[in-house]
Amino acid sequence: MSEPSAWISVGDLGTAFQSGAYRLRTVEPLVGRTLALHLENRGIVDFTFEANSQLTWSGIGLGIEKGRAPYEATEIRPGIVFVDFVPPRERAIAVSLVLDLGKGICTALVGRLPTAQEARTPLSERLEHNSELTGVTSTFLAGAIDRSFTEETPRHALTRDMLGKLIEYSYSPSERYQHIYLNENLYSWYCLEGAEKGLADTDRCSYRKLSGRLYLFVWREKIVPTLGVVIVDLHQMKTTGKIFGYRDFRFDAVSNFAIGAWARIVNSL
Repeated sequence: MSEPSAWISVGDLGTAFQSGAYRLRTVEPLVGRTLALHLENRGIVDFTFEANSQLTWSGIGLGIEKGRAPYEATEIRPGIVFVDFVPPRERAIAVSLVLDLGKGICTALVGRLPTAQEARTPLSERLEHNSELTGVTSTFLAGAIDRSFTEETPRHALTRDMLGKLIEYSYSPSERYQHIYLNENLYSWYCLEGAEKGLADTDRCSYRKLSGRLYLFVWREKIVPTLGVVIVDLHQMKTTGKIFGYRDFRFDAVSNFAIGAWARIVNSL
């Protein structure tokens, strides 16, 4: 029996995922548009999508300074666009947006990585203080696009639809994983093939339903601080999203790379 691979940084994982990656093609259905996201915390953030995959933003609500950054956008179903970027003025923060243009609603996610000191806090100390085992945080905000957010505004709601499913994801010809969705807060992953072959863990997660058999799945790993954000389409059996973490174990630079996978349901309770 072969030994499991060693734990690697998110930067090294991104390099492994590049070869033949099954990512969706980036799209530009938003170029030339400005969208005002009216968030549930009463913040309003204006996003202008420029040519050459650049966006600018201003306003309050996401907890980031106004700025300009490169972005990636993919459209997994007509009118449902995943947008992702890293604000250059912030420390270890990435922002993901799920824009449901047909319904005029959105979900914004602000992910933060722990500092080096936080990342090195022993699990025993976290247990002693009743803290989460991961230092990665994720803040979700529902919103309305180009109109006020009210009590009647639909939102991408929490869901239990994926619980009990065992799904295999092929990210490239060489990178293959299995996920089993345990409950509303935990899932287990196992690397079948690739740079992390033989490694496995159980980590914090959350699920939101975007449409029929279409889900936003977010996970936060504890051993190597990692944030994963993907849209899972169980009709097309395809995913799109990203992985965010530190480039190496010096914790001085981040890696934020796009991913996509073909999905196969192995078992479903």
